[in-house]
Amino acid sequence: MSFQVVAGDRELILNISGWTAALTLRKEIKIPYTSIEEIRVGKFHFPWTAAIKRAGITTFGYKAGIFMIINEKYFLAYYNANEVIMLCLKGCEFDHVVFESSNHKQLVHEMMKNCPSVNLNENLEEKDEI
Repeated sequence: MSFQVVAGDRELILNISGWTAALTLRKEIKIPYTSIEEIRVGKFHFPWTAAIKRAGITTFGYKAGIFMIINEKYFLAYYNANEVIMLCLKGCEFDHVVFESSNHKQLVHEMMKNCPSVNLNENLEEKDEI
């Protein structure tokens, strides 16, 4: 996957490269910690019938791009929908950002350190959708 997450002091930076960058027309997404309302860790259910792809890639094994799902704007970047980090945002370009991370525990710890008032929901069993 052509996707890297960097936890900075004031913002989370999503670096996008390769085909994912070309098809989403983005090389970087910056998410200020102040815009994160909730962090969820677990399973994301992609709603095939409710999702409208704006730009990106959709296969049974890989999702990356910009989608409208039930009148909300999502940025997705993952292979394994069972081990993703889901961010609920306010005042950003996207309402939700869902991405896979090889070390989600460390990344969530860094995000919580920078925005301790954010709600954390860890449910790796039955999280159907964001």
